[in-house]
Amino acid sequence: MTQTQIQTAAYWESQFSLTDSDLEQIYNYLLETEKPQTVGALAELVIRHRVMEQANELRRVMAGRTVYQPQKSYAVGDELIFPAMKLAQGKVTDIRPGYNPDYGEFDVITVDIKGKSRDFAANYAHTHPLNVTNGVELTEQMAGDAEAIRKAYGPKVAAKIEASLSGRDDFVNIGDRWFVTSLMADVNIGHLHLAEAVLEMANGGPLTTAEILPPLELDPGIDAEVQEFSLTSQLLKDGRFDQVSPRGPSTWFLRRMEPEGVHDIPERLEYKPIPYDRALLTPQQIMLEQELDDEWSNLPAEASTGPVIFALAYPHRWAGTVPLNSKTRSLFNPERSPRQRIIFVDDQTNREIPGWVVSEGRYVHGLGDWYKENQIPVGGFVHLTPGPEAGVIQLGFDRRRAQREWVRLAVVRDNRLQFELIRRAIPCGYDDLLIVGTDVVTAIDAHARRAASMQMTLAALLAEVFPSLAGLTPQNTVHTKTLYSAVNMLRRVPPGPIFAELIRNSAFKAVGDHYWQYEGSA
Repeated sequence: MTQTQIQTAAYWESQFSLTDSDLEQIYNYLLETEKPQTVGALAELVIRHRVMEQANELRRVMAGRTVYQPQKSYAVGDELIFPAMKLAQGKVTDIRPGYNPDYGEFDVITVDIKGKSRDFAANYAHTHPLNVTNGVELTEQMAGDAEAIRKAYGPKVAAKIEASLSGRDDFVNIGDRWFVTSLMADVNIGHLHLAEAVLEMANGGPLTTAEILPPLELDPGIDAEVQEFSLTSQLLKDGRFDQVSPRGPSTWFLRRMEPEGVHDIPERLEYKPIPYDRALLTPQQIMLEQELDDEWSNLPAEASTGPVIFALAYPHRWAGTVPLNSKTRSLFNPERSPRQRIIFVDDQTNREIPGWVVSEGRYVHGLGDWYKENQIPVGGFVHLTPGPEAGVIQLGFDRRRAQREWVRLAVVRDNRLQFELIRRAIPCGYDDLLIVGTDVVTAIDAHARRAASMQMTLAALLAEVFPSLAGLTPQNTVHTKTLYSAVNMLRRVPPGPIFAELIRNSAFKAVGDHYWQYEGSA
């Protein structure tokens, strides 16, 4: 059976747009249900409305006409409709006998369709696909299966509904749910002051919208779900409140009572973009960039349901944070809101540690004490695993008996960052090329601020750290990873600009396997 336009992918993917009739259906549906609805439910409503309209149109077109079937007999003057010809309509003008050696005798009817005569078989006794559908069945088939259309194109319809409703004053949107403005509960500034007081009594939060509502005493005649939706809408607009739940119902926290490092990005994590030519990077460097997986490398997120392992970089060890890089992003939901509160659970002690996802800074805050207590060094491997419920992350590392290893420790001498090898006990697995550290964090911080105030270039930073690092090896070479790790003690820089500078600057010479030498005179 020929499909009508409504059953095609082209219709829903490119031709479909919301009409005034669709908007009226959505508006009336929200008025009738008196509750916010998901955009998926609205998409289903619109699809069923379109299918119903298509069925009504087919009934109108076929009214008073007979569906052509080869098995039937017809008389001159009969008006027919042809499903296989996009519902073409015509009138029988002549009937004559027909014969085919394979099929025997039958009638041939001549039908005038838009001024052109065409011949069709009639009184045909053999099986034929066009014999199986009567007018009622045809209407149902050609109108389309609303459920099948919803499964195939529901998300695309939902996206177009959101685009059409966005910015309209008569609709309100929170997440994937929509409601009409006229049925919203009145939430004024006094209610918001009360909400702030409720959260302050709870040490800032987190509290669900339902937990905040009772003291506000909104109109009791309004459905509780609508009250929550209305309060949520106003809290989202007020800068005092943060929606901090990663999934599910909204929970709230007072922004001014959030930990330091959540409402303000730690200075060592701030990246001021450095322009560079990515065309300079070799395929090997691009692979190394993917291995380092810096959150500012802008690598595409990878889907993951199992454990994620990352090597701790100096800025994150300093700030007590987890990078939101291509691998770890799948464990969180940073797109939902700017700041979210989660729970880390130590996989050995089951200790719960509050954490904060900070989307703008591309990090998760809250592990400073855990890093220190477990002596996780820069370059140490940290494990993250999805917990039993949304917003819970299992936290661990490669635990082992502490072993004394040679570690690059930084000091500040003659206003320069210099490194020396010192043996230290390391209680976990780590990347030997990334490990750096210091016993004089305050001095390193002061030196980093001095470098920033002097607006030292990336080339100058590389030239500062290279000689002492090279002096730690017999070959006078430094691995790219080590340079990346050392430079980030002074300035937040992803691998890309560092790699490009090494290639661009004639003072640095590649000697193979990502190792470099430095010729200061050049």
